[in-house]
Amino acid sequence: MFDPTAFDNMKVILEGAVYDRDFYGDILVIKRDDLMNLATLSRQYSVEFELKEPRIHKKVSGGIRLSASLENLSSELLAGYSNESSNGSTVEVFVNLLEQLTKEQAVSILTGLAGIWGEQRSIAWTTVATMMNTKQESFSSTFTISFDRLVKEDQIDDLVDMIEYLIQSLQWMETFFKRGMDQ
Repeated sequence: MFDPTAFDNMKVILEGAVYDRDFYGDILVIKRDDLMNLATLSRQYSVEFELKEPRIHKKVSGGIRLSASLENLSSELLAGYSNESSNGSTVEVFVNLLEQLTKEQAVSILTGLAGIWGEQRSIAWTTVATMMNTKQESFSSTFTISFDRLVKEDQIDDLVDMIEYLIQSLQWMETFFKRGMDQ
């Protein structure tokens, strides 16, 4: 038996909270990754979900990514090498939309997400184009919310709150696009 790291404990809390919301029927988990990179000795857990009953026909999903580097893990595990400033995990929240957005739409969404997550968060927008064949191009837009700090084990309850904020973000996105379609 091994002593779980802060990453392991945070992953269990995050996973349990997300699957509780799935069980209650609020969301539907659509993707989950639990990765260990043996080349860099890093770990990453991500879970992605969508609203159980979407009100629009656009594919909107969101997720949370929890990461721990070798430095994060070693600062916790190696006695005498502990660096309290690197003891924790990185958390990123993301919202995906399978559509190409105009600059005006993206700015409106960035503003709306800042209203939900707070102005002190870093929120970035990226668009990726994929060629399906020579005649069909597919687009996806991703909004990433970063906290620009490590989340420590004593802040584990914040992960549960992040799920609620993410659900609010997905609901806000649906309202945003529904308003646009009604005009």
